[in-house]
Amino acid sequence: MASTKFKKKDKNRFRKVYPYLRVRPVNTYCADKEVVMEVGSVTFSNATGPVTHTFIEKFVSAPLVTATSVDSESNDTADINVFIDSVSTTAVQISVSQDFTGTVHFHAIMVGS
Repeated sequence: MASTKFKKKDKNRFRKVYPYLRVRPVNTYCADKEVVMEVGSVTFSNATGPVTHTFIEKFVSAPLVTATSVDSESNDTADINVFIDSVSTTAVQISVSQDFTGTVHFHAIMVGS
């Protein structure tokens, strides 16, 4: 499994800032490896799946995907098992263990080497 470290940098610290002018920090995060991440959600309507989500980001290899059910309908049915059927560089298929009406949130992360 790949890992990377992120460093927080202030973009306004790379140029001369005179003491009379106070400039707010503009923070950015830099990694030592290539990182591609996509966060999204899919909606289930009294079904078990699979529901397919096509990625907007372009992944070089298949990303690691985690999924969590959310009780968006307030009907106490989010206590189910959410699992990934298949993952490719372009899409993910998500299924649940029983009929479910609600939302499943997912994170797809790929860390380069």
